Amino acid sequence: MYIENIKIGNFGKLSHCEYDLKSGINIIEGRNESGKTTLSEFIKFVFYGLSNKSIDGEMSERKKHISWKTNEVSGSIIINTEKGRFRIERAMAPYGAGFKDNITVVDLASNSVVSGIKNPGEYFFGIPEDVFTHTVYIRQAEGAYFNGESIGQAVENIFYSADESVNTTKALKKLDEARVHIKHKKNTGRGLLDLYEKERDELSVALSEARAVNEQIIQNESSLRNTLSSIEKNKKECEKMSDLMRKAELYEVLCGFEEKKKYQEKIDGFKKGKDEIINATTVNGFFPNQEYVKEIDEIKGELNYIDKEVKSFDEDVQPEEILDYPKELAEKIKNYGGKSGVSEKLSALNSKAKTFVVSAMVFGVVGLIAGVLGWLLGKFVANIVTIFAVGSILSFVVCVFCLLMNVKSNSEKKRIYTDFSAGNRQELFAIIDSIQEKEHYFIRKNEMQEYKASKKAEAEQRLYNAIVKALGVLGKWGVVPDTKDYAGVVDCLEAVKTDVNEINNNLALYDREIEKNEAVMNAVTGKLSGFDEENIRIQYDSIEGNVEKENISEIKKKYDFAVMAKDSLAARLTELEKSLAELRAKTDKPADIESRLKIAVGKIEELKMKYDAYMLAYEKLQSAADSLRGRLAPGLASSAGKMMSGLTDGKYKDIGVSDKLELTYSFEDDGATYTKDIAYVSSGTQDIAYVSLRLALAELFSKSGHNMPIIFDEAFARLDDERLLNMLKIAEKYTENSAQAIILTSQKREAVIMKKVSNEDKFNYICI
Repeated sequence: MYIENIKIGNFGKLSHCEYDLKSGINIIEGRNESGKTTLSEFIKFVFYGLSNKSIDGEMSERKKHISWKTNEVSGSIIINTEKGRFRIERAMAPYGAGFKDNITVVDLASNSVVSGIKNPGEYFFGIPEDVFTHTVYIRQAEGAYFNGESIGQAVENIFYSADESVNTTKALKKLDEARVHIKHKKNTGRGLLDLYEKERDELSVALSEARAVNEQIIQNESSLRNTLSSIEKNKKECEKMSDLMRKAELYEVLCGFEEKKKYQEKIDGFKKGKDEIINATTVNGFFPNQEYVKEIDEIKGELNYIDKEVKSFDEDVQPEEILDYPKELAEKIKNYGGKSGVSEKLSALNSKAKTFVVSAMVFGVVGLIAGVLGWLLGKFVANIVTIFAVGSILSFVVCVFCLLMNVKSNSEKKRIYTDFSAGNRQELFAIIDSIQEKEHYFIRKNEMQEYKASKKAEAEQRLYNAIVKALGVLGKWGVVPDTKDYAGVVDCLEAVKTDVNEINNNLALYDREIEKNEAVMNAVTGKLSGFDEENIRIQYDSIEGNVEKENISEIKKKYDFAVMAKDSLAARLTELEKSLAELRAKTDKPADIESRLKIAVGKIEELKMKYDAYMLAYEKLQSAADSLRGRLAPGLASSAGKMMSGLTDGKYKDIGVSDKLELTYSFEDDGATYTKDIAYVSSGTQDIAYVSLRLALAELFSKSGHNMPIIFDEAFARLDDERLLNMLKIAEKYTENSAQAIILTSQKREAVIMKKVSNEDKFNYICI
């Protein structure tokens, strides 16, 4: 048994929607607030209608789902059963003071209307609404508990009352309390019957008073409806503009990604240009970088230094005139033994001259004395004169010789002065000093010239070696100078340096552009931190509306206008509500009072019937409880236990249901089996146990052995992926033999995990 088609005319927030389903698993995925829960409640509406009762203070189903636009609900479902295919059409529209529920069931085989079906759910499923709600209609909000009761209590309630809000164990006590609540045993007048009879009389009086202000209330209510309509339109406009504002924000983020790509393209372009320069200027695998420029500067500096050194050896330190001196006098000075020799020579000559003068004087005196003595003694001694005469003559001869030698010495001394053109000894020595100084410089210069020639040869060799080295440096880049002399090599080095600097300057320009664009791109990237482009683009595409750079300001203006209109409408609504509150404070609406009066009258009749029914039910319920407990609990425990074991991978192998419908679970630990109350497991495991119990109940209550369609509305939110996989396997097994499971979810993981359970063509996937 499965639903083939769902067509919604108007129901809550949904209108003019159609969904095609098939037997087996049907996954309906949609965002939060997209209408999934509304869709599940539409299915229940088609089979069981809409209740007008408010439960636990919540809005009634009828008020919740009646369209405020059309003031009605409508739609149809095509169901495929063992009896055939049927289309159930259901609509609820205003009728008098209430609503009329129109149901039409068409047999599609004969295209004829099946009459007499007032409750399609009971007709096709064989169970009332409460049983349907608490078995195959599973919602996330229910969890493992109902109204604070345990799972065991909830199961007991389904077994015996089909109402999880009533504990059957306490039902007998409540029946007796309900009877007393309607009519006290001692007729004290405090029972509900007495209160409703009193209310009936009071409402009759209030009805006439209420009609007096009804006309004014109707006018204000009309204005209120118009205002509410405007508020609803404004709400949609605000939502639309809010979405557009969000899309504008996403657009700006996407523009940031595009800007990042633009700068990346620029950077790639500059890097490509840089690589092209490097490739174009690389020779034999060598690229002339700044280190190469340094190498050129070093060899060029070395060449310049050595060339200057070579040229320096050609320079003279003194003028040529310094070298003009009398070389023959210098030779004489050398022959004399230098200045000291000349000095010694002059001293010797002076000494000789003096010696010869003294000697001449001595021998002259001696000769004179000898002559005088010879003359004097010759008078007394014969022959003595001759001796003294000879002696005197010899003395005079020696004296003359000494005088001649004195003259010779003075002549020789005079010749020395004449040779050097000196007038005296001081001038002579000055001339000698000058000649010796010039001669010494001349000698030193010759020695220096020889030394310079040697050093120049060495420098020229080093210059040649440096040129060879420079040629090697140039050869790295494949450069050969036109001439291989110093000037040609230096000029070539300078030209290569200029070219290399230009290349490196161009590369530096590219580097600066790359650095500049990378800085900008990094700033843009920083702003995009935490954003995923694909996710942003998906969000952007999911929002309707056109957003461009030119209309963002217009979107902001419209958004601000919508927000201002919202505040204005809210103020208008407050004013109308205040006015209506003041009017309603005076009296109730006539229709409300009339309705309450009808209710009071109906309640009086109902309470009288209930009183009798409670008395009968009290007697029958106790005997029925014992009988049902013995028949249903074992089979229910076995079926639910198998599902529980599958959903927990065998960790919890069995669910136990006692004769008092207390729920337990069994598990193994170190080879031993333990049984504990279900309250000891986690809330997620309790949910699994309860879902297992519901599936078992669904199979138990299914008519003619054909499983009913089962609905999961966000029922798996608290399950991990592993248990969700097991749950989907159980759901697929439940749908065997043309049964159906409808899974409504806001997540993608059900569809992803379902692919592991079955092939994609074996389950139906719908995105709303």
